[in-house]
Amino acid sequence: MKKALSVFLAIIITLSSLSVLSVSVFADDNVAIHAEDALHTEGYKIVNAKGEDVFLKGLNLGGWLIMEDWFCPVDNDSTGDVYTYEVLEERFGTEKTYELMNIYQDNWIQETDFKNIADMGFNCVRIPFWYRNFQSDNNGTWILDDNGEIDLSRLEWAVEMCRKYGLYAILDLHAANGVQGYADHAGHINSYHFFDQNEKGEWYREQAAELWRVIAERFAGDPAIAMFDLLNEPMCDVPMAKRIHSYIWEYYDMAYDAIRAEDPDRMITMIGTWSVDKLPDPDEYGWKNVVYQYHQYDKKESDYTTRIANGWACFYNVPQYAGEFHPVGEKVTLDFAIDAYDSNDIVWTLWTYKGYNSWAAWADWFCYGSTSDEYIVDIHNDSYETIASKWGEVMQTNSGTFYEGQLFKIANKFLPAKKVDVVPFNTQEDVDNYVAGEIYKGSYNGNNVCGTCNFFANLRNVPLLGAIARWIHSLIHSISTGKNI
Repeated sequence: MKKALSVFLAIIITLSSLSVLSVSVFADDNVAIHAEDALHTEGYKIVNAKGEDVFLKGLNLGGWLIMEDWFCPVDNDSTGDVYTYEVLEERFGTEKTYELMNIYQDNWIQETDFKNIADMGFNCVRIPFWYRNFQSDNNGTWILDDNGEIDLSRLEWAVEMCRKYGLYAILDLHAANGVQGYADHAGHINSYHFFDQNEKGEWYREQAAELWRVIAERFAGDPAIAMFDLLNEPMCDVPMAKRIHSYIWEYYDMAYDAIRAEDPDRMITMIGTWSVDKLPDPDEYGWKNVVYQYHQYDKKESDYTTRIANGWACFYNVPQYAGEFHPVGEKVTLDFAIDAYDSNDIVWTLWTYKGYNSWAAWADWFCYGSTSDEYIVDIHNDSYETIASKWGEVMQTNSGTFYEGQLFKIANKFLPAKKVDVVPFNTQEDVDNYVAGEIYKGSYNGNNVCGTCNFFANLRNVPLLGAIARWIHSLIHSISTGKNI
Protein backbone atom coordinates (compact mmCIF):
# COMPACT_ATOMS: atom_id res chain seq x y z
CA MET A 1 0.00 0.00 0.00
CA LYS A 2 2.79 2.39 0.92
CA LYS A 3 4.58 1.58 -2.31
CA ALA A 4 1.45 2.28 -4.35
CA LEU A 5 0.92 5.54 -2.47
CA SER A 6 4.53 6.55 -3.13
CA VAL A 7 4.12 5.89 -6.84
CA PHE A 8 0.86 7.86 -6.89
CA LEU A 9 2.47 10.83 -5.14
CA ALA A 10 5.43 10.73 -7.51
CA ILE A 11 3.08 10.88 -10.48
CA ILE A 12 1.18 13.81 -8.96
CA ILE A 13 4.40 15.71 -8.25
CA THR A 14 5.66 15.04 -11.77
CA LEU A 15 2.43 16.21 -13.37
CA SER A 16 2.39 19.29 -11.15
CA SER A 17 5.91 20.20 -12.16
CA LEU A 18 5.05 19.74 -15.84
CA SER A 19 2.03 21.98 -15.39
CA VAL A 20 4.16 24.69 -13.80
CA LEU A 21 6.72 24.31 -16.59
CA SER A 22 4.09 24.71 -19.30
CA VAL A 23 2.92 27.98 -17.74
CA SER A 24 6.31 29.48 -16.99
CA VAL A 25 8.40 28.28 -19.93
CA PHE A 26 8.28 31.76 -21.51
CA ALA A 27 8.48 33.72 -18.23
CA ASP A 28 12.21 33.57 -17.48
CA ASP A 29 13.37 36.59 -15.47
CA ASN A 30 16.55 36.71 -17.57
CA VAL A 31 14.70 37.70 -20.73
CA ALA A 32 13.15 40.97 -21.86
CA ILE A 33 9.84 39.67 -23.22
CA HIS A 34 7.35 37.98 -20.90
CA ALA A 35 3.80 36.63 -21.07
CA GLU A 36 2.34 40.09 -20.46
CA ASP A 37 4.06 41.30 -23.64
CA ALA A 38 2.17 38.89 -25.92
CA LEU A 39 0.51 40.74 -28.79
CA HIS A 40 -2.96 40.66 -30.30
CA THR A 41 -5.13 42.93 -32.41
CA GLU A 42 -7.87 45.26 -31.24
CA GLY A 43 -9.46 46.81 -34.29
CA TYR A 44 -6.72 48.45 -36.32
CA LYS A 45 -4.34 48.50 -33.34
CA ILE A 46 -1.77 46.03 -32.04
CA VAL A 47 -1.77 45.79 -28.25
CA ASN A 48 -0.07 43.67 -25.61
CA ALA A 49 -1.67 41.61 -22.85
CA LYS A 50 -1.62 44.67 -20.57
CA GLY A 51 -3.76 46.56 -23.08
CA GLU A 52 -0.94 48.89 -24.15
CA ASP A 53 -0.57 49.94 -27.78
CA VAL A 54 2.54 48.52 -29.42
CA PHE A 55 3.84 50.12 -32.62
CA LEU A 56 6.20 47.75 -34.42
CA LYS A 57 9.24 49.27 -36.12
CA GLY A 58 11.74 46.70 -37.28
CA LEU A 59 14.13 45.19 -39.76
CA ASN A 60 14.13 42.16 -42.00
CA LEU A 61 16.90 39.61 -41.56
CA GLY A 62 16.98 39.17 -45.32
CA GLY A 63 19.61 36.90 -46.83
CA TRP A 64 20.14 34.82 -43.70
CA LEU A 65 18.04 31.65 -44.03
CA ILE A 66 17.42 32.15 -47.75
CA MET A 67 19.88 34.00 -49.99
CA GLU A 68 19.36 36.43 -52.86
CA ASP A 69 22.44 36.92 -54.97
CA TRP A 70 22.06 40.70 -55.43
CA PHE A 71 22.97 41.34 -51.80
CA CYS A 72 24.36 38.01 -50.54
CA PRO A 73 27.78 36.38 -51.08
CA VAL A 74 26.61 33.95 -53.75
CA ASP A 75 26.50 33.94 -57.53
CA ASN A 76 23.59 31.75 -58.62
CA ASP A 77 22.79 33.62 -61.86
CA SER A 78 19.87 35.33 -60.07
CA THR A 79 17.81 32.17 -60.40
CA GLY A 80 17.20 31.60 -56.68
CA ASP A 81 18.27 29.36 -53.82
CA VAL A 82 16.71 26.23 -55.34
CA TYR A 83 19.41 26.40 -58.02
CA THR A 84 22.14 27.05 -55.44
CA TYR A 85 21.20 23.91 -53.53
CA GLU A 86 20.88 21.84 -56.70
CA VAL A 87 24.36 22.80 -57.92
CA LEU A 88 26.02 22.28 -54.54
CA GLU A 89 24.24 18.96 -53.99
CA GLU A 90 25.34 17.71 -57.40
CA ARG A 91 28.92 18.69 -56.63
CA PHE A 92 29.23 17.80 -52.92
CA GLY A 93 26.13 15.82 -51.90
CA THR A 94 23.24 16.86 -49.65
CA GLU A 95 25.10 16.45 -46.34
CA LYS A 96 28.04 18.62 -47.41
CA THR A 97 25.67 21.21 -48.89
CA TYR A 98 23.94 21.60 -45.55
CA GLU A 99 27.32 21.80 -43.82
CA LEU A 100 28.15 24.78 -46.03
CA MET A 101 24.77 26.39 -45.41
CA ASN A 102 25.21 25.95 -41.67
CA ILE A 103 28.60 27.64 -41.85
CA TYR A 104 27.04 30.56 -43.69
CA GLN A 105 24.02 30.87 -41.38
CA ASP A 106 26.18 30.56 -38.25
CA ASN A 107 28.18 33.58 -39.34
CA TRP A 108 25.78 35.85 -41.27
CA ILE A 109 23.61 36.42 -38.17
CA GLN A 110 24.91 36.03 -34.62
CA GLU A 111 23.75 37.04 -31.15
CA THR A 112 25.55 40.38 -31.47
CA ASP A 113 23.30 41.23 -34.42
CA PHE A 114 20.16 40.94 -32.32
CA LYS A 115 21.79 43.15 -29.72
CA ASN A 116 22.76 45.64 -32.44
CA ILE A 117 19.18 45.81 -33.67
CA ALA A 118 17.79 46.31 -30.18
CA ASP A 119 20.43 48.93 -29.37
CA MET A 120 19.46 50.87 -32.51
CA GLY A 121 15.95 51.21 -31.06
CA PHE A 122 14.02 48.75 -33.24
CA ASN A 123 11.51 46.53 -31.46
CA CYS A 124 11.02 43.69 -33.94
CA VAL A 125 12.66 41.62 -36.68
CA ARG A 126 11.03 39.82 -39.58
CA ILE A 127 12.80 36.51 -40.19
CA PRO A 128 12.47 35.16 -43.75
CA PHE A 129 12.92 31.39 -44.05
CA TRP A 130 12.11 28.73 -46.63
CA TYR A 131 11.09 25.10 -46.73
CA ARG A 132 14.62 23.78 -47.39
CA ASN A 133 15.68 24.99 -43.94
CA PHE A 134 13.57 22.12 -42.60
CA GLN A 135 13.29 19.65 -45.48
CA SER A 136 16.22 17.98 -47.22
CA ASP A 137 14.53 17.68 -50.62
CA ASN A 138 11.46 18.72 -52.62
CA ASN A 139 9.52 15.61 -51.57
CA GLY A 140 8.67 16.71 -48.02
CA THR A 141 11.48 14.82 -46.22
CA TRP A 142 11.86 16.46 -42.82
CA ILE A 143 15.27 17.17 -41.33
CA LEU A 144 15.27 15.64 -37.86
CA ASP A 145 17.31 16.57 -34.79
CA ASP A 146 19.12 14.17 -32.45
CA ASN A 147 15.84 13.45 -30.65
CA GLY A 148 14.08 12.47 -33.85
CA GLU A 149 11.97 15.65 -33.90
CA ILE A 150 11.66 18.08 -36.80
CA ASP A 151 14.67 20.36 -36.55
CA LEU A 152 13.49 23.93 -35.96
CA SER A 153 16.63 24.82 -34.03
CA ARG A 154 17.54 27.78 -36.23
CA LEU A 155 14.16 29.44 -35.64
CA GLU A 156 14.21 28.46 -31.97
CA TRP A 157 17.55 30.16 -31.50
CA ALA A 158 16.39 33.29 -33.32
CA VAL A 159 13.26 33.56 -31.19
CA GLU A 160 15.37 33.01 -28.06
CA MET A 161 17.60 35.91 -29.11
CA CYS A 162 14.55 38.10 -29.70
CA ARG A 163 13.18 37.23 -26.28
CA LYS A 164 16.52 38.02 -24.67
CA TYR A 165 16.96 41.42 -26.31
CA GLY A 166 13.38 42.66 -26.24
CA LEU A 167 12.59 42.17 -29.93
CA TYR A 168 9.40 40.70 -31.34
CA ALA A 169 9.90 38.07 -34.04
CA ILE A 170 7.82 37.88 -37.21
CA LEU A 171 8.32 34.45 -38.79
CA ASP A 172 8.00 34.72 -42.57
CA LEU A 173 7.63 31.80 -45.00
CA HIS A 174 9.60 33.46 -47.77
CA ALA A 175 9.71 30.59 -50.26
CA ALA A 176 7.44 27.55 -50.32
CA ASN A 177 7.91 24.20 -51.99
CA GLY A 178 6.46 24.52 -55.48
CA VAL A 179 7.49 28.22 -55.73
CA GLN A 180 4.74 30.82 -55.21
CA GLY A 181 5.92 33.44 -57.74
CA TYR A 182 8.21 34.18 -60.67
CA ALA A 183 10.82 36.12 -58.67
CA ASP A 184 14.10 34.64 -57.41
CA HIS A 185 13.23 35.31 -53.76
CA ALA A 186 10.41 32.76 -54.09
CA GLY A 187 13.10 30.10 -54.59
CA HIS A 188 13.43 29.84 -58.37
CA ILE A 189 12.53 32.21 -61.20
CA ASN A 190 11.42 29.54 -63.67
CA SER A 191 9.37 27.21 -61.51
CA TYR A 192 5.95 28.54 -60.49
CA HIS A 193 3.68 25.69 -59.40
CA PHE A 194 2.51 26.45 -55.86
CA PHE A 195 -0.88 27.70 -57.07
CA ASP A 196 -1.40 25.06 -59.75
CA GLN A 197 -5.01 23.90 -59.59
CA ASN A 198 -4.22 20.22 -59.72
CA GLU A 199 -3.24 17.42 -57.36
CA LYS A 200 0.44 18.45 -57.22
CA GLY A 201 -0.41 22.09 -56.52
CA GLU A 202 -2.73 21.02 -53.73
CA TRP A 203 0.08 18.93 -52.27
CA TYR A 204 2.42 21.95 -52.28
CA ARG A 205 -0.14 24.04 -50.41
CA GLU A 206 -0.80 21.25 -47.94
CA GLN A 207 2.96 21.02 -47.36
CA ALA A 208 3.15 24.73 -46.55
CA ALA A 209 0.16 24.50 -44.21
CA GLU A 210 1.72 21.50 -42.48
CA LEU A 211 4.98 23.41 -42.01
CA TRP A 212 2.97 26.16 -40.30
CA ARG A 213 1.22 23.60 -38.13
CA VAL A 214 4.59 22.24 -36.99
CA ILE A 215 5.91 25.75 -36.29
CA ALA A 216 2.71 26.73 -34.46
CA GLU A 217 2.85 23.63 -32.31
CA ARG A 218 6.47 24.28 -31.37
CA PHE A 219 5.99 27.99 -30.55
CA ALA A 220 2.43 27.98 -29.20
CA GLY A 221 2.00 30.72 -26.61
CA ASP A 222 5.48 32.20 -27.03
CA PRO A 223 5.08 35.98 -26.47
CA ALA A 224 8.34 36.78 -28.28
CA ILE A 225 6.67 36.01 -31.61
CA ALA A 226 4.56 38.89 -32.87
CA MET A 227 2.98 37.03 -35.76
CA PHE A 228 3.28 34.33 -38.37
CA ASP A 229 3.65 35.62 -41.97
CA LEU A 230 1.91 32.99 -44.10
CA LEU A 231 3.60 33.51 -47.48
CA ASN A 232 5.90 36.15 -48.93
CA GLU A 233 4.71 37.99 -52.06
CA PRO A 234 2.50 35.29 -53.57
CA MET A 235 2.16 35.58 -57.36
CA CYS A 236 5.00 38.11 -57.50
CA ASP A 237 5.78 39.04 -61.13
CA VAL A 238 2.99 36.77 -62.33
CA PRO A 239 1.14 38.42 -65.24
CA MET A 240 -2.09 40.11 -64.21
CA ALA A 241 -4.13 37.75 -66.40
CA LYS A 242 -2.87 34.79 -64.36
CA ARG A 243 -3.08 36.49 -60.94
CA ILE A 244 -6.20 35.04 -59.32
CA HIS A 245 -6.33 36.40 -55.79
CA SER A 246 -8.91 33.90 -54.56
CA TYR A 247 -6.29 31.14 -54.97
CA ILE A 248 -4.11 33.02 -52.49
CA TRP A 249 -6.98 33.46 -50.07
CA GLU A 250 -7.79 29.72 -50.18
CA TYR A 251 -4.19 28.89 -49.22
CA TYR A 252 -4.29 31.50 -46.45
CA ASP A 253 -7.43 29.91 -45.07
CA MET A 254 -5.79 26.48 -45.09
CA ALA A 255 -2.67 27.75 -43.30
CA TYR A 256 -4.79 29.83 -40.89
CA ASP A 257 -6.74 26.73 -39.83
CA ALA A 258 -3.54 24.70 -39.41
CA ILE A 259 -2.07 27.35 -37.12
CA ARG A 260 -5.26 27.88 -35.14
CA ALA A 261 -5.40 24.16 -34.34
CA GLU A 262 -2.12 24.52 -32.43
CA ASP A 263 -1.83 28.20 -31.47
CA PRO A 264 -5.29 29.82 -31.23
CA ASP A 265 -4.10 33.22 -29.97
CA ARG A 266 -1.27 34.00 -32.40
CA MET A 267 -1.46 37.06 -34.65
CA ILE A 268 -1.30 36.04 -38.30
CA THR A 269 -0.36 38.34 -41.17
CA MET A 270 -1.40 37.96 -44.80
CA ILE A 271 -0.01 39.95 -47.70
CA GLY A 272 -2.05 41.33 -50.56
CA THR A 273 -0.28 41.40 -53.90
CA TRP A 274 0.26 44.34 -53.93
CA SER A 275 -2.27 46.17 -51.80
CA VAL A 276 -4.65 45.54 -48.94
CA ASP A 277 -7.70 45.74 -51.18
CA LYS A 278 -6.43 42.57 -52.90
CA LEU A 279 -7.32 40.72 -49.67
CA PRO A 280 -10.85 39.68 -48.65
CA ASP A 281 -12.83 41.09 -45.79
CA PRO A 282 -11.57 38.86 -42.93
CA ASP A 283 -15.14 38.29 -41.82
CA GLU A 284 -15.78 36.40 -45.07
CA TYR A 285 -13.44 33.65 -43.86
CA GLY A 286 -13.95 34.07 -40.12
CA TRP A 287 -10.35 35.20 -39.65
CA LYS A 288 -9.62 36.76 -36.26
CA ASN A 289 -6.50 38.39 -34.85
CA VAL A 290 -5.05 39.04 -38.31
CA VAL A 291 -2.84 41.81 -39.71
CA TYR A 292 -3.03 42.82 -43.36
CA GLN A 293 0.29 43.41 -45.08
CA TYR A 294 1.72 44.84 -48.27
CA HIS A 295 5.21 45.46 -49.65
CA GLN A 296 6.22 48.59 -51.46
CA TYR A 297 9.07 49.34 -53.85
CA ASP A 298 7.68 52.40 -55.60
CA LYS A 299 9.04 55.48 -57.37
CA LYS A 300 6.97 58.51 -56.29
CA GLU A 301 5.66 60.06 -53.09
CA SER A 302 2.11 59.69 -54.41
CA ASP A 303 2.67 55.94 -54.72
CA TYR A 304 3.14 55.74 -50.96
CA THR A 305 0.28 58.02 -49.99
CA THR A 306 -2.04 56.28 -52.43
CA ARG A 307 -1.21 52.80 -51.17
CA ILE A 308 -1.87 53.90 -47.59
CA ALA A 309 -5.13 55.58 -48.54
CA ASN A 310 -6.36 52.57 -50.51
CA GLY A 311 -5.56 50.30 -47.57
CA TRP A 312 -7.61 52.27 -45.08
CA ALA A 313 -10.35 52.83 -47.67
CA CYS A 314 -11.18 49.11 -47.43
CA PHE A 315 -12.25 49.70 -43.82
CA TYR A 316 -11.53 46.13 -42.78
CA ASN A 317 -10.72 47.33 -39.25
CA VAL A 318 -7.48 45.33 -38.99
CA PRO A 319 -3.92 46.59 -38.45
CA GLN A 320 -1.84 47.32 -41.55
CA TYR A 321 1.79 46.37 -41.92
CA ALA A 322 4.44 47.33 -44.48
CA GLY A 323 6.51 44.15 -44.29
CA GLU A 324 9.11 45.29 -46.84
CA PHE A 325 9.64 48.63 -48.50
CA HIS A 326 12.23 50.80 -50.14
CA PRO A 327 11.81 53.70 -52.59
CA VAL A 328 13.35 53.17 -56.02
CA GLY A 329 14.42 56.12 -58.14
CA GLU A 330 14.98 59.70 -57.09
CA LYS A 331 11.44 61.06 -56.71
CA VAL A 332 10.84 59.80 -53.18
CA THR A 333 13.10 59.35 -50.14
CA LEU A 334 13.17 56.67 -47.50
CA ASP A 335 12.53 59.40 -44.92
CA PHE A 336 9.26 60.26 -46.67
CA ALA A 337 8.13 56.63 -46.77
CA ILE A 338 8.85 55.97 -43.10
CA ASP A 339 7.20 59.23 -42.03
CA ALA A 340 4.14 58.37 -44.14
CA TYR A 341 3.79 55.01 -42.39
CA ASP A 342 4.38 56.49 -38.96
CA SER A 343 1.84 59.23 -39.57
CA ASN A 344 -0.84 56.82 -40.73
CA ASP A 345 -0.60 53.95 -38.26
CA ILE A 346 1.22 51.49 -40.56
CA VAL A 347 3.68 49.32 -38.63
CA TRP A 348 6.77 48.44 -40.65
CA THR A 349 9.93 46.40 -41.12
CA LEU A 350 12.67 47.77 -43.36
CA TRP A 351 14.40 45.69 -46.01
CA THR A 352 17.03 44.85 -44.81
CA TYR A 353 19.60 44.56 -42.00
CA LYS A 354 22.72 43.55 -43.89
CA GLY A 355 24.13 43.24 -47.39
CA TYR A 356 27.30 42.01 -49.06
CA ASN A 357 28.56 43.44 -52.36
CA SER A 358 30.88 46.20 -53.53
CA TRP A 359 28.30 48.98 -53.05
CA ALA A 360 26.37 47.80 -49.97
CA ALA A 361 28.06 50.17 -47.50
CA TRP A 362 27.05 53.20 -49.57
CA ALA A 363 23.42 52.26 -50.18
CA ASP A 364 20.44 53.03 -47.98
CA TRP A 365 19.26 49.41 -48.32
CA PHE A 366 21.35 48.15 -45.39
CA CYS A 367 22.25 48.98 -41.80
CA TYR A 368 25.54 47.17 -42.38
CA GLY A 369 27.19 46.72 -45.76
CA SER A 370 30.48 45.75 -47.36
CA THR A 371 32.66 47.59 -49.88
CA SER A 372 33.95 44.49 -51.66
CA ASP A 373 32.71 41.43 -53.54
CA GLU A 374 35.84 39.40 -52.83
CA TYR A 375 33.97 36.68 -50.92
CA ILE A 376 31.12 36.04 -53.35
CA VAL A 377 30.91 32.29 -53.89
CA ASP A 378 31.09 30.83 -57.38
CA ILE A 379 28.84 27.83 -56.81
CA HIS A 380 30.02 26.14 -60.02
CA ASN A 381 33.78 26.33 -59.53
CA ASP A 382 34.80 27.18 -55.96
CA SER A 383 35.99 24.20 -53.93
CA TYR A 384 34.24 23.09 -50.75
CA GLU A 385 37.11 24.55 -48.71
CA THR A 386 36.95 27.88 -50.56
CA ILE A 387 33.19 28.17 -50.05
CA ALA A 388 33.54 27.29 -46.37
CA SER A 389 36.16 30.03 -46.02
CA LYS A 390 34.16 32.67 -47.90
CA TRP A 391 31.06 31.91 -45.84
CA GLY A 392 33.01 31.70 -42.59
CA GLU A 393 34.07 34.33 -40.06
CA VAL A 394 34.47 37.06 -42.72
CA MET A 395 30.66 37.10 -42.96
CA GLN A 396 30.25 38.16 -39.33
CA THR A 397 29.03 41.73 -38.96
CA ASN A 398 31.90 42.67 -36.63
CA SER A 399 34.60 40.93 -38.71
CA GLY A 400 35.81 44.12 -40.37
CA THR A 401 34.14 43.18 -43.65
CA PHE A 402 31.05 45.28 -42.94
CA TYR A 403 30.57 48.96 -42.18
CA GLU A 404 27.74 51.03 -40.79
CA GLY A 405 25.44 51.71 -43.73
CA GLN A 406 23.13 54.52 -44.74
CA LEU A 407 19.98 52.73 -43.59
CA PHE A 408 21.24 52.83 -40.02
CA LYS A 409 21.56 56.61 -40.19
CA ILE A 410 18.14 57.13 -41.76
CA ALA A 411 16.33 54.79 -39.38
CA ASN A 412 17.89 56.55 -36.40
CA LYS A 413 15.67 59.55 -37.12
CA PHE A 414 12.57 57.46 -36.42
CA LEU A 415 13.79 55.47 -33.44
CA PRO A 416 13.45 54.30 -30.74
CA ALA A 417 10.21 52.62 -31.67
CA LYS A 418 7.15 54.27 -30.18
CA LYS A 419 3.47 54.64 -30.91
CA VAL A 420 2.61 57.63 -33.06
CA ASP A 421 -0.52 59.41 -31.90
CA VAL A 422 -2.46 59.38 -35.15
CA VAL A 423 -5.35 57.37 -36.53
CA PRO A 424 -6.49 56.16 -39.95
CA PHE A 425 -9.28 57.46 -42.13
CA ASN A 426 -12.96 57.49 -41.20
CA THR A 427 -14.60 58.22 -44.55
CA GLN A 428 -13.84 58.21 -48.26
CA GLU A 429 -13.69 62.03 -48.09
CA ASP A 430 -10.81 61.68 -45.61
CA VAL A 431 -9.03 59.36 -48.05
CA ASP A 432 -9.40 61.85 -50.90
CA ASN A 433 -8.21 64.74 -48.72
CA TYR A 434 -5.16 62.72 -47.72
CA VAL A 435 -4.20 61.92 -51.32
CA ALA A 436 -4.72 65.58 -52.17
CA GLY A 437 -1.97 66.44 -49.69
CA GLU A 438 -3.81 66.86 -46.42
CA ILE A 439 -2.61 64.21 -43.97
CA TYR A 440 -5.67 63.39 -41.94
CA LYS A 441 -5.54 62.87 -38.18
CA GLY A 442 -9.09 62.34 -36.99
CA SER A 443 -10.90 60.46 -34.23
CA TYR A 444 -11.28 56.79 -34.90
CA ASN A 445 -14.40 55.30 -33.33
CA GLY A 446 -14.23 51.78 -34.73
CA ASN A 447 -17.11 52.40 -37.13
CA ASN A 448 -15.51 53.48 -40.39
CA VAL A 449 -18.08 53.88 -43.12
CA CYS A 450 -17.72 53.94 -46.88
CA GLY A 451 -21.18 53.73 -48.44
CA THR A 452 -19.90 52.43 -51.77
CA CYS A 453 -17.75 49.75 -50.12
CA ASN A 454 -20.64 48.60 -47.97
CA PHE A 455 -23.01 48.47 -50.93
CA PHE A 456 -20.74 46.20 -52.95
CA ALA A 457 -19.71 44.21 -49.89
CA ASN A 458 -23.30 42.98 -49.65
CA LEU A 459 -22.94 41.44 -53.13
CA ARG A 460 -19.72 39.54 -52.49
CA ASN A 461 -21.43 36.23 -51.83
CA VAL A 462 -23.34 36.37 -55.12
CA PRO A 463 -21.28 34.22 -57.56
CA LEU A 464 -20.87 36.42 -60.63
CA LEU A 465 -21.82 39.76 -59.10
CA GLY A 466 -19.39 39.14 -56.23
CA ALA A 467 -16.40 39.05 -58.59
CA ILE A 468 -17.66 42.09 -60.49
CA ALA A 469 -18.28 43.94 -57.21
CA ARG A 470 -14.70 43.42 -56.03
CA TRP A 471 -13.38 44.74 -59.34
CA ILE A 472 -15.67 47.79 -59.13
CA HIS A 473 -14.64 48.32 -55.51
CA SER A 474 -10.99 48.50 -56.59
CA LEU A 475 -11.77 50.66 -59.62
CA ILE A 476 -13.69 53.26 -57.63
CA HIS A 477 -10.89 53.71 -55.13
CA SER A 478 -8.38 53.82 -58.00
CA ILE A 479 -10.30 56.67 -59.60
CA SER A 480 -10.61 58.51 -56.28
CA THR A 481 -6.87 58.38 -55.71
CA GLY A 482 -5.72 58.77 -59.28
CA LYS A 483 -3.76 55.50 -59.41
CA ASN A 484 -4.57 52.04 -60.67
CA ILE A 485 -4.25 49.66 -57.74
